[in-house]
Amino acid sequence: MSRFDDMVNGLREEMDVPEKVWREYAKTLEGLPEKNRVRNRYDGGEKNSAVWKAAAAVVVSVTLLGTGVYAAGKYFGILDFLKTNENAVQIPMEAEDLIVPVQDQKKEDITEGMLADYTVKEAMCDSESIYVVLEARAKEAGRYFFVPEDAMPEDSVSDWGMESSMSAAEYAASKNLKMLHVNAGIVNTEELGISASAIYFQTVGDDVMDIMIECKKTTKEKTLNVVCTGIAWEDGITSMDEVMRSEIRFVLTDISNAEAVEYVPLGTSEIPGTGAVIKKAEVIQTKLGTYLEILYQNKNTDLGGFAIRPAKEYAGREHMIRMASGTELLEKGENLWRLSLEKTEFGGHIVLDAYDVETKEVYGTFELVKK
Repeated sequence: MSRFDDMVNGLREEMDVPEKVWREYAKTLEGLPEKNRVRNRYDGGEKNSAVWKAAAAVVVSVTLLGTGVYAAGKYFGILDFLKTNENAVQIPMEAEDLIVPVQDQKKEDITEGMLADYTVKEAMCDSESIYVVLEARAKEAGRYFFVPEDAMPEDSVSDWGMESSMSAAEYAASKNLKMLHVNAGIVNTEELGISASAIYFQTVGDDVMDIMIECKKTTKEKTLNVVCTGIAWEDGITSMDEVMRSEIRFVLTDISNAEAVEYVPLGTSEIPGTGAVIKKAEVIQTKLGTYLEILYQNKNTDLGGFAIRPAKEYAGREHMIRMASGTELLEKGENLWRLSLEKTEFGGHIVLDAYDVETKEVYGTFELVKK
């Protein structure tokens, strides 16, 4: 029985939990706390609409719809965030060994009057990824209704796991609460080599929200000095100066093992109509997942929305791609395209599509074989 099953069974002893739970939507944030947002899914497929350069972190907020307000003392851990959605990527059971509670953490309020207390609950990493779960809890109970950072007053509270058709503004008014927007992230992205991030939210109580950060990283260090930030701002602010911030520092150790296998093109390695030439690929396997890195040379100065994904022969695995962190520009016209995948065994060959994320045009399908 998984930890999530244990949690649900425990909750059912305390309250009536409906069978139908969990679905998600995604919002790409362009800034904090500005409201102009571009909707996008990090599935690496048809809805992936941009190519990201190295060290450019892209934040996606994903709200999980749960079963209402949960009992005090409960929190949503990494496995809960990853497993509770029927459309979510499933991680192998052996990866649970990588999850560690974060007991030694240093917290500091950066701005005066911070209204939320942020605590890191647990974290895990392997050579390619970082996961962190934080809890935002009001320092003064009974005054605020917590909503995700990019939430709008007209958004339904059901978006955050509450069994109500009220909007956020209506719910807050009905309980005489003031909306407080919360979010969290990792600050030292360049130091950790973070190229893309996703952020997930789950309501725990009116003024308690759990937040999971999922990151794709490029550095291979075993000891990671992680610096997180927690933010809070009251509804109606007019300046970034009014955003309150906390900082949380902790050390995360990579206790995973990684194995890498190289693949080389079978036949032609040129992608028609692009000027791109595939040089090789590396498949990195850890307990947590599979990571694919494709090295290609670009003879064309501008490839526009050029991207690479597993070919149609993997149809039926819509959530095979966990995250696409885009192209890293190397020297001498070489580029590295990175994909984080659910645990996958490719065997002796890999079939990939090169395509344009904007026009949906498939330039060509190519095959690589194990070296």
